[in-house]
Amino acid sequence: MSQIELLNQLLDDMDTVRPALLAAMPDDVTLRSTTSRMIVTLEQIRQAPGIPHDTYIWISQQFAKMLDTEHAPLLRLTSSGTISADARVAVETHVQQRRQLIMQAQQEIPTTHALLDSSCEMIGSKAQRGDSLQKCARHLQQLLQKHLKSNAGLRRELQKLVDAFTPSINAISDILAEAGEESPELKQARTLLEQELPDDVDQAKEMLQKAREGILTAGNKLSSASTKLQNTIQGQVEKLSALSRQLEQAESEARNDPLTGMANRRALAEYLKSLGQSRFSFLVIDIDHFKKINDTHGHDVGDEVLTQISQLLGVCARSSDLTARIGGEEFCIVFPDTGMEDSFRIAEILRHSIEMKSFKTSVGNIDITASFGIAEHEPGTDHASTFKAADEALYQSKHNGRNQVTKG
Repeated sequence: MSQIELLNQLLDDMDTVRPALLAAMPDDVTLRSTTSRMIVTLEQIRQAPGIPHDTYIWISQQFAKMLDTEHAPLLRLTSSGTISADARVAVETHVQQRRQLIMQAQQEIPTTHALLDSSCEMIGSKAQRGDSLQKCARHLQQLLQKHLKSNAGLRRELQKLVDAFTPSINAISDILAEAGEESPELKQARTLLEQELPDDVDQAKEMLQKAREGILTAGNKLSSASTKLQNTIQGQVEKLSALSRQLEQAESEARNDPLTGMANRRALAEYLKSLGQSRFSFLVIDIDHFKKINDTHGHDVGDEVLTQISQLLGVCARSSDLTARIGGEEFCIVFPDTGMEDSFRIAEILRHSIEMKSFKTSVGNIDITASFGIAEHEPGTDHASTFKAADEALYQSKHNGRNQVTKG
């Protein structure tokens, strides 16, 4: 029988017994008041909301899953059917601590997500919108691996970035320890990151992979253990941002022309490699009589002209095109997935724009023209043949009087 059914049975029995008792002892005032009080008490109990025992057990079991192994057993009822005062205080204190940890983690996880996004953007590209924290961390790790293979300068910046994670790992370890959590994976990651990166790239990749897995495993526990994260996150954000900027600067210096900011030969080679055997057109541009400008006005004025030429090329080229300075007064543009006629039309626009523009320099305005050679790359041929055809077309433009576009 349920609790309500038992109470109803008791009330029915009292209604049966009370008249008989009062009839047997009509002068007993105490008996009359006692039985009346019992009926009132039972009625009050029946009207009060009750929780079935199996429901209480289920609620206790679910709640116990949120507590650690020390406090969960305190939810068990004593022989009197209650929870002791000391146990109540201990559970309440522990619940409040857990609640603060959860709230702290909810505040800090978005900050960590933003940190990963900004770090990825500084050294490459952001992760996909809506990606999980784990996917963002994996994306950052892939970017770091890419830079690891670049050159010695990038490798040193990567080592600094790895070293910068050590204080964060120590802070996370302290948080987990105070919350009663253990993370052997985090200890393993810290041990790995304290070592120097191996010279062999594959070995370095394997070591960072193990460290990353350990950090991600420990990071999954931060939702219930992050009270100290606020005290360390700001300093780590600033340090990681500074190191990421240094890494970005090293990457830029390795792939960009220092004078114009355009892609250099290295960046051009990497871009062409990414195109593979897809269709594209290659345009070579050479400023006419540039040596005369340097000899007459000096190299500083020549640099002013080169900078303005690069800006003009950037404005006239499409967003999908790659513009690069490949040496001295020579530039090039790669038109991906573009045939000869469309590329030739763009080249004519560039030639006309240079011819019509009066370049303002520190010694006054200078009129300039440029010669162009263009060739279309056909799938199945090597890139060198395409470049040679464009160079020969450029030579033909100069031979025919300059300031013209010649197809190769």
